[in-house]
Amino acid sequence: MKELKITNVKTATVIGNYYWTFARVYSGDLYGTGEGYTAPQLENIILELAPLIIGENALDLNYVYDKLRWAAVPSGVSGITYHAISAIEIAILDLVGKYLNVPVYTLLGGKFREKIRMYVDTHAGESLHARDRALRPAFTKWMKEAKKQELSEEMSPNDPMFGRSAVQKFSEAYTPKAYSDRAVKMKGEGFTAVKFDLDIPTPYSTNLGQKSGSLNNREIGYLADLVRAVRERVSDETDIMFDLHWKYDLGSSVRLLRAVEPFGVMWIEDPLPPEDLSLLGGLTKLTTTPIASGENVYTRYGFAKLLETGIPIMTPDAIKAGGLTETRMGALLAAMREVVVSPHNVSSPIGTVAQAHLAASIPNFGVLEFHGRDVPIWYRLAKGKTEIIKDGFISLKDEPGLGVELDEAIAKNYALDDKFNL
Repeated sequence: MKELKITNVKTATVIGNYYWTFARVYSGDLYGTGEGYTAPQLENIILELAPLIIGENALDLNYVYDKLRWAAVPSGVSGITYHAISAIEIAILDLVGKYLNVPVYTLLGGKFREKIRMYVDTHAGESLHARDRALRPAFTKWMKEAKKQELSEEMSPNDPMFGRSAVQKFSEAYTPKAYSDRAVKMKGEGFTAVKFDLDIPTPYSTNLGQKSGSLNNREIGYLADLVRAVRERVSDETDIMFDLHWKYDLGSSVRLLRAVEPFGVMWIEDPLPPEDLSLLGGLTKLTTTPIASGENVYTRYGFAKLLETGIPIMTPDAIKAGGLTETRMGALLAAMREVVVSPHNVSSPIGTVAQAHLAASIPNFGVLEFHGRDVPIWYRLAKGKTEIIKDGFISLKDEPGLGVELDEAIAKNYALDDKFNL
């Protein structure tokens, strides 16, 4: 019996537009690299879990994963522990793929496709905003290098950038012209699908409304005009989507989703707070606008509950939900209900390519998110690969493992601290 004994686990973080935390799993000199979704103290959790798998056979991934999963039960069977498990699992898949000289998608059962369609997540104007681990606005080293100004006035430096605690000021970045100009630019770069935030301040927003998650009639009209402007500029050949980041209450969500029904959006994402999934089920019955959700769901069990809501598009994030194999189980449950899977993705090239391997391996893949278009270091982090995304697609090759490696010199230059050591 072949054995690929795990000998060490390391972790480090690079500051992009999010904190990109990596796990590296070794078997002697051979290693694989994975990524976990940003979260406080994520490196420490990875290192706490590491002794569970050191000495185990990486080829027995199901058993190794089960050890990690059961270790997560006392801490709540979801949340940050699964971010760490995801990073470790992806690293093991990369390691095993290199050892067996096969791509990760082969380890997931083979591929349905080699070209992975991407959608670009953009805001308006330049999307150079960065976030720390508490989702507060951050001003990073690469932003300084890009001569980006300090934090803009419309963002409070001490509040999260999403949700009802985020009270923002209206600016010219939130106009129909800014949105539609940006959409045309992204279309010109080859993207066939573009997403914008729609949980934004309008000329008619009030502090009370933003904090309560309610929209007045003029706000709804203004947001619908944004959607209209984007649709008219890019025509029907480009898919458009909009994210609400759990901002609004049920009544406001119903009115807004009905207001955008004439414009043929691909989806409206996360209209309601994520804790009570049954609310989504009620909303789907009150509008013809497709609803997408899933980035806050963990493990196959969470995906099964989400699918009971009847949403037509599931948006899991494999670098937080439990890894590629766990998310693939959720995707196959979705396939049984004819639900499209379009993964959420705000990760570095490592996490992005990992999710592309997942996308290749499932029958019901839709489109994969790209959230790094305006982050200069995103394109430099993958060693020897300056065009991971070309004309709106990732083309997977038959390279072993993930087929992408960190450029450690670049990574160290933008690391969270001087302890970067993979």
